[in-house]
This record gives sequence, C-alpha cells and structure tokens, in this order.
Amino acid sequence: MPAMGDQLDTDSLLGKPTLVVFVSPTCEHCLTELPLAQDAAQAADANVVAVFVVGNRENAAGIVQTAKFTGPVLIDDGTLRRQYEVTGVPYTLVLRPDGHASDALVGTQTRATLQGALAEARRSG
Repeated sequence: MPAMGDQLDTDSLLGKPTLVVFVSPTCEHCLTELPLAQDAAQAADANVVAVFVVGNRENAAGIVQTAKFTGPVLIDDGTLRRQYEVTGVPYTLVLRPDGHASDALVGTQTRATLQGALAEARRSG
C-alpha cells in the first residue's frame, strides 16, 4: 500500500516532472486514469501522486488497491481542490521538475497525452 495521508513531502518530487491526479472514489473515469498516469510516469521516469478530493482513507484505499496504484496518495480536505480550482475529476496537474505547474488536463487522458505532457514539462523545467 502506498503512503497515504494529508500531506506530501514535495521536496521528494523535485528533479523530475510529476503528474498530480485529482480523483474521487466514486468516479469510474478516475479508476481508468490512475493506472494510465502511473504507467505514463514510469515510462517517462517521472513522479505520480493521487489526490482524493472527496471521501476518506478507507474509500481511497479501495480505489488505490483496485487500480494497483503505488504512488503517494493524499486525502484532500478541500484546500488543494480550491487552490487549483478543480471543479471536476479526473483532473491532472502536470508539474515541471522545479515543482511549478506547466499544464492542467481535464478529463480522462490517454497514456500518450500524459507522456507528452511530462516530456514538455521536462523540457520547460
């Protein structure tokens, strides 16, 4: 089971691009997005983080297990959802290696789209 909590050591993400995937435990599309994001990140030597915007640890644990997601998992209290103006899920924030956002992708993405966004983030960071 990956690390699951309310905070993340963001310093551990620096140096590589990162996909931050905002999801909900009741979203069928999120079940598709998490493994795609994880595969894309692994192929691109990047990081991937899941942020559950609703629900609790128990709900998130079930989704993480079903999706075979191994990255860090955050349970958002609404702070991140408001900060990044997430109005629907899945919502993927693409971070450059310096930790700054380079893109935001709304809805379910293809692995190729995610890998392209990570490549662009690496070039621009």
